Amino acid sequence: MASARNLMTAADLGRFDVRRFADIVELYLETGIKVNSRGYMGRQFSSVMPVTAVFEMVAAMAPQPASYYEAGQLANVADRLIEEVFGRFIGWAPGSFEMVTTSGASLANMTAALVARNRYLSGSWNGGLAAGRSTRPAIAIGQDAHFSVSRIAGIIGIGQNQVIRLPLNDRRQICPERAAATLDEAATQGLDIFCLIASAGTTAIGANDPLPDLAALAKRRGAWLHVDAAHNGAFLVSDRLRPRLAGLELADSFCLDAHKALFVPALCTLLFYREKGLAETAFPQKDSYVFDPFEDEMTAVQSGVKNFECTKRPAILNLWLAWSLYGPRAFADKLERLVMMTEAAHQYLADQPDFIVPYRPESNILCFVHQPLGVCGNRLSSLQLELRNRVRAAGRYLLSKVDMDGRTMLRMVLMNHRIGLSDIAGMVGEIRRHAREILASNATHGEQNRPFRFEPQE
Repeated sequence: MASARNLMTAADLGRFDVRRFADIVELYLETGIKVNSRGYMGRQFSSVMPVTAVFEMVAAMAPQPASYYEAGQLANVADRLIEEVFGRFIGWAPGSFEMVTTSGASLANMTAALVARNRYLSGSWNGGLAAGRSTRPAIAIGQDAHFSVSRIAGIIGIGQNQVIRLPLNDRRQICPERAAATLDEAATQGLDIFCLIASAGTTAIGANDPLPDLAALAKRRGAWLHVDAAHNGAFLVSDRLRPRLAGLELADSFCLDAHKALFVPALCTLLFYREKGLAETAFPQKDSYVFDPFEDEMTAVQSGVKNFECTKRPAILNLWLAWSLYGPRAFADKLERLVMMTEAAHQYLADQPDFIVPYRPESNILCFVHQPLGVCGNRLSSLQLELRNRVRAAGRYLLSKVDMDGRTMLRMVLMNHRIGLSDIAGMVGEIRRHAREILASNATHGEQNRPFRFEPQE
Protein backbone atom coordinates (compact mmCIF):
# COMPACT_ATOMS: atom_id res chain seq x y z
CA MET A 1 0.00 0.00 0.00
CA ALA A 2 2.83 2.38 0.80
CA SER A 3 4.44 1.72 -2.59
CA ALA A 4 1.15 2.26 -4.41
CA ARG A 5 0.43 5.45 -2.48
CA ASN A 6 3.87 6.84 -3.35
CA LEU A 7 3.16 6.24 -7.04
CA MET A 8 -0.02 8.30 -7.02
CA THR A 9 0.41 11.73 -8.58
CA ALA A 10 0.43 14.44 -5.93
CA ALA A 11 -0.62 17.15 -8.37
CA ASP A 12 -1.73 17.52 -11.97
CA LEU A 13 1.44 17.12 -14.00
CA GLY A 14 -0.09 17.89 -17.38
CA ARG A 15 2.01 15.24 -19.08
CA PHE A 16 2.50 11.49 -19.25
CA ASP A 17 5.19 10.27 -16.86
CA VAL A 18 6.86 7.32 -18.57
CA ARG A 19 8.93 6.40 -15.53
CA ARG A 20 5.95 6.45 -13.22
CA PHE A 21 4.01 4.24 -15.62
CA ALA A 22 6.92 1.78 -15.77
CA ASP A 23 7.07 1.70 -11.96
CA ILE A 24 3.34 0.98 -11.76
CA VAL A 25 3.62 -1.89 -14.22
CA GLU A 26 6.62 -3.25 -12.31
CA LEU A 27 4.72 -3.08 -9.01
CA TYR A 28 1.81 -4.96 -10.57
CA LEU A 29 4.05 -7.73 -11.88
CA GLU A 30 6.13 -7.89 -8.71
CA THR A 31 3.21 -8.30 -6.34
CA GLY A 32 1.05 -10.66 -8.42
CA ILE A 33 1.00 -14.44 -8.56
CA LYS A 34 3.46 -15.73 -11.17
CA VAL A 35 1.08 -17.90 -13.16
CA ASN A 36 3.78 -18.79 -15.70
CA SER A 37 6.08 -20.18 -13.01
CA ARG A 38 6.50 -23.93 -12.70
CA GLY A 39 6.14 -23.45 -8.95
CA TYR A 40 2.63 -22.04 -9.35
CA MET A 41 0.31 -24.84 -8.19
CA GLY A 42 -2.16 -22.99 -6.05
CA ARG A 43 -5.24 -21.65 -7.81
CA GLN A 44 -7.77 -22.33 -10.55
CA PHE A 45 -6.69 -19.56 -12.85
CA SER A 46 -3.84 -19.63 -15.31
CA SER A 47 -1.89 -17.67 -17.81
CA VAL A 48 -3.72 -17.03 -21.06
CA MET A 49 -2.96 -17.73 -24.68
CA PRO A 50 -0.80 -14.72 -25.60
CA VAL A 51 -2.83 -13.82 -28.67
CA THR A 52 -5.95 -13.46 -26.52
CA ALA A 53 -4.13 -10.99 -24.27
CA VAL A 54 -3.24 -8.91 -27.30
CA PHE A 55 -6.83 -8.97 -28.49
CA GLU A 56 -7.98 -8.04 -24.98
CA MET A 57 -6.03 -4.80 -25.36
CA VAL A 58 -7.66 -4.13 -28.72
CA ALA A 59 -11.12 -4.76 -27.26
CA ALA A 60 -10.37 -2.44 -24.32
CA MET A 61 -9.22 0.37 -26.62
CA ALA A 62 -12.19 -0.04 -28.95
CA PRO A 63 -14.92 -0.99 -26.46
CA GLN A 64 -18.03 -2.72 -27.74
CA PRO A 65 -20.62 -3.57 -25.05
CA ALA A 66 -21.60 -7.12 -25.88
CA SER A 67 -25.17 -7.36 -24.64
CA TYR A 68 -26.73 -5.73 -27.70
CA TYR A 69 -26.11 -6.37 -31.36
CA GLU A 70 -25.99 -2.75 -32.48
CA ALA A 71 -23.18 -2.06 -29.96
CA GLY A 72 -21.19 -5.27 -30.33
CA GLN A 73 -22.02 -7.12 -33.52
CA LEU A 74 -19.08 -9.54 -33.62
CA ALA A 75 -19.40 -10.46 -29.94
CA ASN A 76 -23.04 -11.42 -30.36
CA VAL A 77 -22.28 -13.44 -33.47
CA ALA A 78 -19.36 -15.13 -31.69
CA ASP A 79 -21.76 -16.16 -28.92
CA ARG A 80 -23.87 -18.04 -31.45
CA LEU A 81 -20.85 -19.64 -33.13
CA ILE A 82 -19.36 -20.89 -29.86
CA GLU A 83 -22.85 -22.06 -28.88
CA GLU A 84 -22.94 -24.22 -32.03
CA VAL A 85 -19.50 -25.70 -31.34
CA PHE A 86 -20.27 -26.73 -27.77
CA GLY A 87 -23.72 -27.96 -28.70
CA ARG A 88 -22.07 -30.59 -30.88
CA PHE A 89 -19.78 -31.63 -28.03
CA ILE A 90 -22.75 -31.97 -25.68
CA GLY A 91 -24.84 -33.82 -28.23
CA TRP A 92 -27.82 -31.45 -28.22
CA ALA A 93 -29.77 -31.00 -31.46
CA PRO A 94 -28.99 -27.75 -33.31
CA GLY A 95 -31.53 -25.05 -32.58
CA SER A 96 -32.97 -26.85 -29.56
CA PHE A 97 -30.86 -25.14 -26.88
CA GLU A 98 -29.23 -21.79 -26.17
CA MET A 99 -26.22 -20.22 -24.53
CA VAL A 100 -25.47 -16.84 -22.96
CA THR A 101 -22.17 -15.54 -21.66
CA THR A 102 -21.80 -14.03 -18.21
CA SER A 103 -19.03 -12.56 -16.09
CA GLY A 104 -18.20 -15.54 -13.92
CA ALA A 105 -19.81 -18.76 -12.75
CA SER A 106 -21.21 -17.12 -9.61
CA LEU A 107 -23.45 -14.98 -11.80
CA ALA A 108 -24.19 -17.87 -14.17
CA ASN A 109 -25.26 -20.21 -11.36
CA MET A 110 -27.52 -17.54 -9.90
CA THR A 111 -29.04 -16.76 -13.30
CA ALA A 112 -29.90 -20.42 -13.91
CA ALA A 113 -31.42 -20.67 -10.43
CA LEU A 114 -33.59 -17.65 -11.24
CA VAL A 115 -34.92 -19.44 -14.30
CA ALA A 116 -35.73 -22.43 -12.10
CA ARG A 117 -37.38 -20.21 -9.48
CA ASN A 118 -39.48 -18.31 -12.01
CA ARG A 119 -40.55 -21.64 -13.54
CA TYR A 120 -41.53 -23.02 -10.14
CA LEU A 121 -43.08 -19.81 -8.79
CA SER A 122 -44.53 -18.32 -11.94
CA GLY A 123 -45.56 -15.02 -10.36
CA SER A 124 -42.46 -14.48 -8.26
CA TRP A 125 -40.82 -11.92 -10.55
CA ASN A 126 -43.63 -9.43 -10.02
CA GLY A 127 -45.33 -10.66 -6.88
CA GLY A 128 -42.39 -11.97 -4.89
CA LEU A 129 -42.38 -15.25 -3.01
CA ALA A 130 -46.01 -15.70 -2.11
CA ALA A 131 -46.75 -16.12 1.60
CA GLY A 132 -49.12 -18.75 2.96
CA ARG A 133 -47.81 -21.64 0.90
CA SER A 134 -48.21 -25.07 2.42
CA THR A 135 -44.58 -25.86 1.54
CA ARG A 136 -41.42 -23.75 1.47
CA PRO A 137 -39.40 -23.60 -1.78
CA ALA A 138 -35.88 -24.97 -1.29
CA ILE A 139 -32.64 -25.62 -3.17
CA ALA A 140 -30.50 -28.76 -2.79
CA ILE A 141 -26.72 -28.61 -3.19
CA GLY A 142 -23.77 -30.90 -2.46
CA GLN A 143 -21.75 -30.60 0.72
CA ASP A 144 -18.74 -29.49 -1.34
CA ALA A 145 -20.61 -26.97 -3.52
CA HIS A 146 -18.76 -23.71 -4.14
CA PHE A 147 -19.57 -21.05 -1.55
CA SER A 148 -21.15 -18.85 -4.25
CA VAL A 149 -23.74 -21.60 -4.85
CA SER A 150 -24.79 -21.60 -1.21
CA ARG A 151 -25.37 -17.83 -1.47
CA ILE A 152 -27.96 -18.20 -4.21
CA ALA A 153 -30.91 -18.99 -1.95
CA GLY A 154 -30.35 -15.80 0.03
CA ILE A 155 -29.92 -13.67 -3.08
CA ILE A 156 -33.05 -14.85 -4.92
CA GLY A 157 -35.25 -14.71 -1.84
CA ILE A 158 -35.55 -18.39 -0.98
CA GLY A 159 -33.55 -17.99 2.23
CA GLN A 160 -30.47 -19.76 3.56
CA ASN A 161 -32.59 -21.91 5.88
CA GLN A 162 -34.06 -23.51 2.77
CA VAL A 163 -30.72 -24.81 1.45
CA ILE A 164 -30.52 -28.60 1.72
CA ARG A 165 -26.98 -30.02 1.87
CA LEU A 166 -26.79 -33.40 0.16
CA PRO A 167 -24.45 -36.06 1.62
CA LEU A 168 -21.33 -37.25 -0.18
CA ASN A 169 -19.81 -40.64 -0.87
CA ASP A 170 -16.21 -41.64 -0.19
CA ARG A 171 -15.12 -39.88 -3.42
CA ARG A 172 -16.74 -36.64 -2.22
CA GLN A 173 -19.45 -36.83 -4.87
CA ILE A 174 -23.13 -36.40 -4.09
CA CYS A 175 -24.42 -39.86 -3.11
CA PRO A 176 -27.71 -40.35 -5.05
CA GLU A 177 -29.20 -42.93 -2.67
CA ARG A 178 -28.54 -40.90 0.46
CA ALA A 179 -29.51 -37.70 -1.37
CA ALA A 180 -32.93 -39.22 -2.11
CA ALA A 181 -33.38 -40.00 1.58
CA THR A 182 -32.32 -36.46 2.50
CA LEU A 183 -34.87 -35.00 0.09
CA ASP A 184 -37.57 -37.26 1.53
CA GLU A 185 -36.75 -35.99 5.00
CA ALA A 186 -36.83 -32.39 3.76
CA ALA A 187 -40.29 -32.97 2.28
CA THR A 188 -41.61 -34.15 5.66
CA GLN A 189 -40.44 -30.80 7.06
CA GLY A 190 -42.43 -28.86 4.48
CA LEU A 191 -39.59 -28.13 2.06
CA ASP A 192 -40.21 -28.43 -1.67
CA ILE A 193 -36.97 -28.82 -3.66
CA PHE A 194 -37.43 -27.04 -6.97
CA CYS A 195 -33.75 -26.87 -7.96
CA LEU A 196 -30.89 -29.33 -7.48
CA ILE A 197 -27.41 -27.94 -8.15
CA ALA A 198 -24.67 -30.51 -8.85
CA SER A 199 -20.98 -30.05 -9.61
CA ALA A 200 -18.64 -31.11 -12.37
CA GLY A 201 -15.33 -30.24 -10.78
CA THR A 202 -15.78 -29.27 -7.14
CA THR A 203 -13.44 -26.56 -5.96
CA ALA A 204 -12.11 -28.66 -3.09
CA ILE A 205 -10.91 -31.75 -5.00
CA GLY A 206 -12.26 -31.48 -8.56
CA ALA A 207 -14.86 -34.23 -8.12
CA ASN A 208 -17.62 -34.86 -10.66
CA ASP A 209 -21.03 -35.66 -9.22
CA PRO A 210 -22.86 -38.71 -10.73
CA LEU A 211 -24.93 -36.66 -13.18
CA PRO A 212 -27.08 -39.45 -14.76
CA ASP A 213 -28.31 -40.54 -11.32
CA LEU A 214 -28.89 -36.98 -10.18
CA ALA A 215 -30.74 -36.15 -13.40
CA ALA A 216 -33.07 -39.09 -12.76
CA LEU A 217 -33.53 -38.01 -9.14
CA ALA A 218 -34.36 -34.43 -10.16
CA LYS A 219 -36.78 -35.61 -12.86
CA ARG A 220 -38.69 -37.84 -10.45
CA ARG A 221 -39.20 -34.88 -8.16
CA GLY A 222 -39.96 -32.32 -10.83
CA ALA A 223 -36.86 -30.30 -9.92
CA TRP A 224 -34.58 -28.33 -12.18
CA LEU A 225 -31.05 -29.76 -12.46
CA HIS A 226 -28.28 -27.22 -12.84
CA VAL A 227 -24.63 -28.25 -13.00
CA ASP A 228 -21.86 -25.95 -11.85
CA ALA A 229 -19.21 -27.15 -14.31
CA ALA A 230 -17.10 -24.01 -13.99
CA HIS A 231 -13.88 -26.01 -13.82
CA ASN A 232 -14.37 -29.40 -15.47
CA GLY A 233 -16.89 -28.25 -18.09
CA ALA A 234 -13.94 -27.51 -20.36
CA PHE A 235 -13.42 -31.29 -20.64
CA LEU A 236 -16.08 -31.18 -23.36
CA VAL A 237 -13.41 -30.17 -25.88
CA SER A 238 -11.36 -33.36 -25.30
CA ASP A 239 -12.38 -36.76 -26.67
CA ARG A 240 -10.34 -38.34 -23.88
CA LEU A 241 -11.78 -36.29 -21.01
CA ARG A 242 -15.37 -35.78 -22.23
CA PRO A 243 -16.60 -39.15 -20.85
CA ARG A 244 -15.92 -37.82 -17.34
CA LEU A 245 -18.88 -35.47 -17.90
CA ALA A 246 -21.35 -38.25 -18.72
CA GLY A 247 -24.86 -37.07 -17.98
CA LEU A 248 -24.13 -33.37 -18.47
CA GLU A 249 -26.39 -33.46 -21.52
CA LEU A 250 -29.30 -34.37 -19.19
CA ALA A 251 -29.01 -31.17 -17.14
CA ASP A 252 -31.55 -28.42 -17.60
CA SER A 253 -28.67 -25.95 -17.46
CA PHE A 254 -24.95 -25.84 -16.79
CA CYS A 255 -22.07 -23.38 -16.94
CA LEU A 256 -18.33 -23.50 -17.58
CA ASP A 257 -15.59 -20.94 -17.12
CA ALA A 258 -13.52 -20.35 -20.24
CA HIS A 259 -11.17 -18.20 -18.14
CA LYS A 260 -10.26 -21.22 -16.03
CA ALA A 261 -9.51 -24.26 -18.16
CA LEU A 262 -9.82 -22.74 -21.65
CA PHE A 263 -7.05 -20.23 -20.89
CA VAL A 264 -8.57 -16.92 -22.01
CA PRO A 265 -8.70 -13.64 -20.05
CA ALA A 266 -11.26 -13.37 -17.25
CA LEU A 267 -14.14 -13.19 -16.98
CA CYS A 268 -15.75 -15.44 -19.60
CA THR A 269 -18.40 -17.93 -18.53
CA LEU A 270 -20.69 -19.90 -20.84
CA LEU A 271 -24.19 -20.65 -19.50
CA PHE A 272 -26.17 -23.30 -21.39
CA TYR A 273 -29.89 -24.13 -21.30
CA ARG A 274 -31.06 -27.46 -22.69
CA GLU A 275 -34.36 -25.93 -23.86
CA LYS A 276 -34.36 -22.92 -26.16
CA GLY A 277 -36.44 -19.99 -24.98
CA LEU A 278 -35.83 -20.41 -21.24
CA ALA A 279 -32.90 -18.00 -20.98
CA GLU A 280 -35.08 -14.91 -21.31
CA THR A 281 -37.26 -16.04 -18.39
CA ALA A 282 -34.47 -15.26 -15.91
CA PHE A 283 -35.08 -11.51 -16.16
CA PRO A 284 -38.53 -11.05 -17.77
CA GLN A 285 -38.36 -7.26 -17.80
CA LYS A 286 -38.66 -5.56 -21.16
CA ASP A 287 -37.95 -1.83 -21.23
CA SER A 288 -38.42 -0.06 -24.53
CA TYR A 289 -34.84 1.19 -24.84
CA VAL A 290 -33.46 -2.36 -24.90
CA PHE A 291 -36.40 -4.35 -26.21
CA ASP A 292 -38.20 -4.29 -29.56
CA PRO A 293 -41.74 -5.67 -29.77
CA PHE A 294 -40.71 -7.84 -32.70
CA GLU A 295 -37.69 -10.05 -33.33
CA ASP A 296 -35.49 -9.60 -36.35
CA GLU A 297 -32.09 -10.97 -37.33
CA MET A 298 -30.41 -8.55 -34.89
CA THR A 299 -32.46 -9.26 -31.78
CA ALA A 300 -32.34 -12.99 -32.52
CA VAL A 301 -28.65 -13.17 -31.73
CA GLN A 302 -28.26 -10.66 -28.88
CA SER A 303 -28.39 -11.60 -25.20
CA GLY A 304 -29.19 -8.33 -23.43
CA VAL A 305 -32.59 -9.46 -22.18
CA LYS A 306 -31.24 -12.87 -21.14
CA ASN A 307 -28.56 -11.92 -18.63
CA PHE A 308 -28.08 -9.54 -15.73
CA GLU A 309 -25.42 -7.38 -17.33
CA CYS A 310 -26.16 -4.43 -19.58
CA THR A 311 -22.67 -3.09 -20.28
CA LYS A 312 -20.88 -6.41 -20.76
CA ARG A 313 -17.31 -6.94 -21.90
CA PRO A 314 -17.03 -8.85 -25.20
CA ALA A 315 -15.10 -11.62 -23.40
CA ILE A 316 -16.43 -14.30 -25.72
CA LEU A 317 -14.27 -12.84 -28.50
CA ASN A 318 -11.09 -14.05 -26.79
CA LEU A 319 -12.36 -17.63 -26.88
CA TRP A 320 -13.70 -17.29 -30.43
CA LEU A 321 -10.38 -15.78 -31.57
CA ALA A 322 -8.29 -18.62 -30.12
CA TRP A 323 -10.71 -21.20 -31.49
CA SER A 324 -10.56 -19.60 -34.92
CA LEU A 325 -6.76 -19.57 -34.93
CA TYR A 326 -5.99 -22.93 -33.34
CA GLY A 327 -9.11 -25.09 -33.21
CA PRO A 328 -10.09 -27.41 -30.33
CA ARG A 329 -6.89 -29.50 -30.33
CA ALA A 330 -4.84 -26.74 -28.68
CA PHE A 331 -7.24 -26.63 -25.74
CA ALA A 332 -7.60 -30.41 -25.51
CA ASP A 333 -3.84 -31.00 -25.58
CA LYS A 334 -3.22 -28.68 -22.65
CA LEU A 335 -6.12 -30.02 -20.59
CA GLU A 336 -5.07 -33.62 -21.15
CA ARG A 337 -1.49 -32.79 -20.19
CA LEU A 338 -2.63 -31.11 -16.95
CA VAL A 339 -4.86 -34.03 -15.97
CA MET A 340 -2.15 -36.58 -16.84
CA MET A 341 0.43 -34.73 -14.72
CA THR A 342 -1.99 -34.49 -11.79
CA GLU A 343 -2.48 -38.26 -11.95
CA ALA A 344 1.30 -38.70 -12.01
CA ALA A 345 1.63 -36.36 -9.01
CA HIS A 346 -0.95 -38.45 -7.16
CA GLN A 347 1.06 -41.61 -7.74
CA TYR A 348 4.31 -39.89 -6.78
CA LEU A 349 2.91 -38.62 -3.48
CA ALA A 350 1.21 -41.94 -2.74
CA ASP A 351 4.63 -43.59 -2.96
CA GLN A 352 6.07 -41.25 -0.31
CA PRO A 353 5.86 -42.70 3.23
CA ASP A 354 5.27 -39.29 4.82
CA PHE A 355 2.44 -38.13 2.53
CA ILE A 356 -1.25 -39.03 2.50
CA VAL A 357 -3.34 -38.65 -0.68
CA PRO A 358 -6.91 -39.50 0.33
CA TYR A 359 -8.67 -38.89 -3.00
CA ARG A 360 -7.79 -39.96 -6.52
CA PRO A 361 -7.96 -36.87 -8.76
CA GLU A 362 -10.70 -36.56 -11.36
CA SER A 363 -9.23 -33.43 -12.89
CA ASN A 364 -6.14 -31.28 -12.29
CA ILE A 365 -6.79 -30.74 -8.57
CA LEU A 366 -5.07 -32.86 -5.93
CA CYS A 367 -5.33 -32.73 -2.13
CA PHE A 368 -2.70 -34.22 0.15
CA VAL A 369 -1.28 -34.13 3.65
CA HIS A 370 2.34 -34.17 4.80
CA GLN A 371 2.59 -36.34 7.91
CA PRO A 372 6.03 -36.40 9.54
CA LEU A 373 6.61 -39.28 11.92
CA GLY A 374 4.86 -38.75 15.23
CA VAL A 375 2.60 -35.87 14.16
CA CYS A 376 -1.13 -36.57 14.22
CA GLY A 377 -4.55 -35.24 15.14
CA ASN A 378 -5.13 -31.51 15.46
CA ARG A 379 -1.40 -30.84 15.37
CA LEU A 380 -1.29 -32.33 11.89
CA SER A 381 -3.97 -29.96 10.61
CA SER A 382 -2.23 -26.92 12.07
CA LEU A 383 1.03 -28.12 10.50
CA GLN A 384 -0.57 -28.10 7.03
CA LEU A 385 -1.70 -24.50 7.47
CA GLU A 386 1.76 -23.44 8.64
CA LEU A 387 3.34 -25.30 5.72
CA ARG A 388 1.08 -23.46 3.27
CA ASN A 389 2.04 -20.14 4.84
CA ARG A 390 5.78 -20.83 4.85
CA VAL A 391 5.86 -22.23 1.32
CA ARG A 392 3.97 -19.19 0.09
CA ALA A 393 6.24 -16.78 1.95
CA ALA A 394 9.38 -18.43 0.55
CA GLY A 395 8.16 -17.54 -2.94
CA ARG A 396 9.35 -20.58 -4.86
CA TYR A 397 6.08 -22.52 -4.84
CA LEU A 398 2.45 -21.60 -4.32
CA LEU A 399 0.01 -24.08 -2.81
CA SER A 400 -3.49 -23.59 -1.42
CA LYS A 401 -5.25 -25.38 1.41
CA VAL A 402 -8.73 -26.75 2.00
CA ASP A 403 -10.59 -27.84 5.14
CA MET A 404 -12.69 -30.99 4.85
CA ASP A 405 -14.41 -32.86 7.66
CA GLY A 406 -12.60 -30.74 10.21
CA ARG A 407 -9.12 -31.44 8.85
CA THR A 408 -6.80 -29.22 6.87
CA MET A 409 -5.12 -30.49 3.72
CA LEU A 410 -2.76 -28.97 1.20
CA ARG A 411 -4.10 -28.54 -2.30
CA MET A 412 -2.42 -28.23 -5.66
CA VAL A 413 -4.05 -27.12 -8.89
CA LEU A 414 -1.93 -27.71 -11.98
CA MET A 415 -2.68 -25.02 -14.58
CA ASN A 416 0.76 -24.76 -16.19
CA HIS A 417 1.47 -27.48 -18.78
CA ARG A 418 5.24 -27.01 -18.30
CA ILE A 419 5.11 -28.47 -14.79
CA GLY A 420 6.73 -31.91 -14.59
CA LEU A 421 7.49 -34.52 -11.96
CA SER A 422 10.78 -32.78 -11.16
CA ASP A 423 8.75 -29.75 -10.06
CA ILE A 424 6.50 -31.95 -7.93
CA ALA A 425 9.62 -33.49 -6.34
CA GLY A 426 11.01 -30.00 -5.70
CA MET A 427 7.76 -28.97 -4.01
CA VAL A 428 7.88 -32.12 -1.83
CA GLY A 429 11.44 -31.29 -0.79
CA GLU A 430 10.42 -27.75 0.07
CA ILE A 431 7.54 -29.00 2.23
CA ARG A 432 9.80 -31.42 4.08
CA ARG A 433 12.39 -28.71 4.74
CA HIS A 434 9.81 -26.34 6.19
CA ALA A 435 8.27 -29.13 8.25
CA ARG A 436 11.62 -29.94 9.82
CA GLU A 437 12.14 -26.28 10.68
CA ILE A 438 8.66 -25.95 12.18
CA LEU A 439 8.99 -29.08 14.29
CA ALA A 440 12.47 -28.12 15.44
CA SER A 441 11.34 -24.64 16.51
CA ASN A 442 8.28 -25.98 18.30
CA ALA A 443 9.58 -28.53 20.76
CA THR A 444 7.18 -31.33 21.45
CA HIS A 445 4.46 -30.48 23.98
CA GLY A 446 3.61 -34.08 24.72
CA GLU A 447 0.17 -33.80 23.17
CA GLN A 448 -1.74 -37.04 22.96
CA ASN A 449 -3.53 -36.64 19.66
CA ARG A 450 -5.69 -39.20 18.03
CA PRO A 451 -4.37 -40.71 14.77
CA PHE A 452 -5.14 -38.91 11.52
CA ARG A 453 -7.70 -40.88 9.49
CA PHE A 454 -9.73 -40.24 6.36
CA GLU A 455 -13.15 -41.85 6.45
CA PRO A 456 -16.25 -41.56 4.23
CA GLN A 457 -18.42 -38.67 5.31
CA GLU A 458 -21.47 -39.68 7.34
